[in-house]
Amino acid sequence: MSVISTIEARCRDCYKCVRYCPVKAIRVIRNHAEVVAERCIGDGRCVIVCPQRAKKVESGIEAVVKHLKSQSKVAVSLAPSFVSAFEGIRPGQLFAALKNIGFDYVEETAAGAEYVARKHAELAASSGHPVFASCCPAIVKLIERYYPEKLPYLAEVVSPMVAHARMLKAKYGAETKVVFIGPCIAKKDEGHHFEEVDAVLSFQELEALLEQYRLDLNQMEDMPVTGDGIHLARNFPAPGGLAKTASLSTDLLAKAVISIDGLDETIEFLEHFDPKENNLKLVELLACRGGCLSGPGMPNRLGLYQRRHQLLNYVEEAGVSEVGEFTFQPELGRQFSAHTVETEPTEEEIREILSRTGKYTAEDELNCGACGYNSCREKAVAVAKGMAEVDMCIPYMREKAESKANIICQMTPNAIFVVDKELRILEVNPAAELKFCCKQEKVVGAKLSSIFDPLYFNEAFVTKELITGEVSFPAYGLVAWQAIFYVEKEEVIIGIFADITREKQQRERLDRVTEETLAKAQEVIDKQMRVAQEIAGLLGETTAETKVQLTKLMKLIQNEAGKGR
Repeated sequence: MSVISTIEARCRDCYKCVRYCPVKAIRVIRNHAEVVAERCIGDGRCVIVCPQRAKKVESGIEAVVKHLKSQSKVAVSLAPSFVSAFEGIRPGQLFAALKNIGFDYVEETAAGAEYVARKHAELAASSGHPVFASCCPAIVKLIERYYPEKLPYLAEVVSPMVAHARMLKAKYGAETKVVFIGPCIAKKDEGHHFEEVDAVLSFQELEALLEQYRLDLNQMEDMPVTGDGIHLARNFPAPGGLAKTASLSTDLLAKAVISIDGLDETIEFLEHFDPKENNLKLVELLACRGGCLSGPGMPNRLGLYQRRHQLLNYVEEAGVSEVGEFTFQPELGRQFSAHTVETEPTEEEIREILSRTGKYTAEDELNCGACGYNSCREKAVAVAKGMAEVDMCIPYMREKAESKANIICQMTPNAIFVVDKELRILEVNPAAELKFCCKQEKVVGAKLSSIFDPLYFNEAFVTKELITGEVSFPAYGLVAWQAIFYVEKEEVIIGIFADITREKQQRERLDRVTEETLAKAQEVIDKQMRVAQEIAGLLGETTAETKVQLTKLMKLIQNEAGKGR
């Protein structure tokens, strides 16, 4: 597992970590970048360059607090770059703060660096070939994984951190917990492989730990800083520091000893290195440009040269002690092993992947680097290895998106106008040309008012809201449903007009038929009412006459009956 992981919620597909990773140890999967432990060398550049702070470094704080709360003694091995980690802080103040946190012993890693430097000098003098310094764990990983053929030149010597940890355990007891504090992320992974190192903190984590314990460095009183066994090793963090400690030439023009700082520079050196073509004795290789003074775990306040100035001032003030005051000589030997990262894809596989993004010939390969890789071919190789995704090719995806958008704009029956903030026409599609009797080449650059009233476009720009509704263009015999909106990012106003002229006409015809039908129905009703009234009138008259006649008849009958009695 890598000491660097990705916080997916923050990863925004910018490919910046891919672009800056010198060994391309970043895998992009499901649009998120993740660190591949088997490829990572722990230099931490991806952590520094990530604009979204989506890279998370394994924390050592919890382990340190656990050790402090245990019954064990806890010793600090403090990397010599500590004098450059905090602005305006005296060494004695930092030592006092560490003691206040609860550390039992605080000593400088430079004591171990003295032995490591001497061992390198011995190897350089006796090996008969150039010797590469093995102090930087990121460089060790780089050579083991990517330049295994150079392993014979890598000094089989532990780093100052491991050497000093062995010294501290010998001095204070094997049960003593050793915590290394420095500027390096790669040290965290190195610490996992050496049992003498119980925890690793970066200076940034130390800053967080001080806050956790509510300690202000500026308020701490100085305590004495002892430097037993430290001769010149406080120079170690700066390029040339190892050579200086080993009392070798640090002249920039020296032929036998050179210092190379920065991974790009180191890779270039390894690519062209030929032991037969030079008289090199010792090559100091440092992953960070500026050496350990620019480690990724440094609090980001001071510039490189400010840090260098503080370091050199401390070296001068501390002075040079006698060599060999430590009574314990640590075991410095170690071994390295080659680690094959993966096999290379075939040419057929590479060509097939290139063809997926429309790259069939060398001329099709833009090599723009937008995907994070230096060339289209390099990115295709990464896809074949499962390290990248095909759609990371931004120009291809943009062309694909634009192609789809253009097809939609060209083929849609809806008229589309694109205008700027001053309502000047930027683009019209074929449907707009047809419906508004205009040609793009003639109207682009002209005011929209030359075609129709831009009232609603202006309203969309002012309100920044979507304007919809039915609108008529009598001059063009057109009725449309409009949707007009402002695109703030592009500072353009887009109007889309769906032709509803036929629907409008059909609706009007339907309305006329409806009105006529209603009128006819009303006429029939009125006529029926009149007929009913006439019939009712006639029936009423007839009934009345019948009643009169019957009444007269009844009275006549009644009279005749009375006379008969």
